[in-house]
Amino acid sequence: MGQIKPSSMWVRLVVILPLVWKGITCLAGYSIQVSPSVSVQEGLCVTIPCTFTANNTNTFRDSFGYWRRPPLHTGDIVATNDKSSDVKKPNFHLRGNPDTGDCTLTITDAGREDEGKYFFRFEGSKYSSVKYSYYREVTTTITVTDLTEEPVISDLGTVTAGIDKTVTCSPPGNCSATSLVIQWKKSDVSGIWKNTPTITFTPSLDDHQKTLTCEMITSKGKTTKKTILLDVCSPTSVTVTWEINGKKKNKADNKDIKVVEGSEMILTCSVQSIRTFNVTWTDWRNKVLQDGTEKELKLKLENMTMKDTGTYTCSALTDCVINGTNITINVLYPPRNMEITIQSDSGKKHPARSQVNINENETLTLTCRADGNPPSTVVWVRGAAGNETSITSNSGLSAEINVTSSQADVYQCLAWNGLGLRERRIQVAIKQDHLETPAEQTSSDKLSFWNLVIAFICGICISALVILLYKLITRKKNAKTETYMSVNGVSSSAEQQSTDDIYMNVDKPKQKAEEATYSDIKNASGATLDENELHYSTVAFTEKPSKGPSSQPETEYAEVKRK
Repeated sequence: MGQIKPSSMWVRLVVILPLVWKGITCLAGYSIQVSPSVSVQEGLCVTIPCTFTANNTNTFRDSFGYWRRPPLHTGDIVATNDKSSDVKKPNFHLRGNPDTGDCTLTITDAGREDEGKYFFRFEGSKYSSVKYSYYREVTTTITVTDLTEEPVISDLGTVTAGIDKTVTCSPPGNCSATSLVIQWKKSDVSGIWKNTPTITFTPSLDDHQKTLTCEMITSKGKTTKKTILLDVCSPTSVTVTWEINGKKKNKADNKDIKVVEGSEMILTCSVQSIRTFNVTWTDWRNKVLQDGTEKELKLKLENMTMKDTGTYTCSALTDCVINGTNITINVLYPPRNMEITIQSDSGKKHPARSQVNINENETLTLTCRADGNPPSTVVWVRGAAGNETSITSNSGLSAEINVTSSQADVYQCLAWNGLGLRERRIQVAIKQDHLETPAEQTSSDKLSFWNLVIAFICGICISALVILLYKLITRKKNAKTETYMSVNGVSSSAEQQSTDDIYMNVDKPKQKAEEATYSDIKNASGATLDENELHYSTVAFTEKPSKGPSSQPETEYAEVKRK
């Protein structure tokens, strides 16, 4: 290798040392983080984030920060929080707070004259010795380029004919650009239409599909622009009318409708618009109940109940706007779901029967509840029918009373709301010592049933015995009669032949004798009988068959007198 001359070595050191020095912190405990180069378009703005530490900390009090141009000690101050300093660039702003180690810089309305290098300097409070310029650590180079970005136009939303609309055009990044000129042009207007960033206009149906253009012009005459298309909607009106049980009722200032339960209601939605539209009826659950494309859409509610209470919405949707109106239906119904609870002061609950027993020194709490729309008025009434006395009244859904044994009586719960009345009676009776318990009552009921069965069987037996005795007595009496007639009833043939009286021979072998009727006698004689005359009839009696030879039956006579 060749020998290096001392003079060339010094030259090399002079070139290398500045390059190495730039990346080295001169003083320990001082550092800064900031971008070394930033580009911004002419007329726009840019924000440069920046943080630093000084004396190994980033927390200070009453400190100052300065952005300056080189050279180190004499360069101009372009941004600071020190109000006593002379600032050369009013469009440079120290946004950060040096007390928190923040040195963020914002440049607005950037121009070509803003190009160049800048560095940050920190100074503690007036009584602090901490002061440092971060010149050697890093400098930030600002470059200003030609304007190419388009302006930003605010959202127009829905544009409806006849309704004022406000729109704003601004540079990108929400920067204040005083050097930029902003103007508006309209496709059906020649030349400049408006020359302010924010404009207000009233669109018409003729503006539909017209264009609005915002132009942004720099001081050097460079222009960028943005164009939007107007989609103008025609005004759409939606009205609702209704019928209840065939009677039309429509009040523009009343959207809360009361309907009695069981009614029929027809809601009619009418839409006025020159654009095509879809009409929809929805309920409070956003459930679609009816839809169509006609100018009128009806919704029919039949046999309405409390479940139909709610808000109904008619919506008209065009290709660019949706409009609608609401109507609230309140279904009224009489008192219902009456419930009575009975509870003793001992905590025991009694079943809500028509009668409840109360012990001595016991207090029962009777609670009556009933719902209704409008809310029911519930009262307790004491006393039998015709002698009732109201003892409590609650303007709500329930009423409550306390009953002691000395107040045992008939209690009636009444609930009404103008649409109907509902009632229920409870008999509170003092429980006697001899009253059976439910278990005893059940056993007694079973015993009474079997006693009834036994009594029924005994009755049948006694009846059968009486009938049997009657038959025996009747047979015995008949037997005596037969014996008497057979002993005393024999007459001579002379007596039979001598009589001139009319008689009839009744002979029925092998049967008991029976008495002939008066008509039989009359028919047999063929003669007219006098009521006072005495008549006779022949009756033949047959004795029980014997083992001996049969004998000729004897003829007996009985006295038959005509009535």
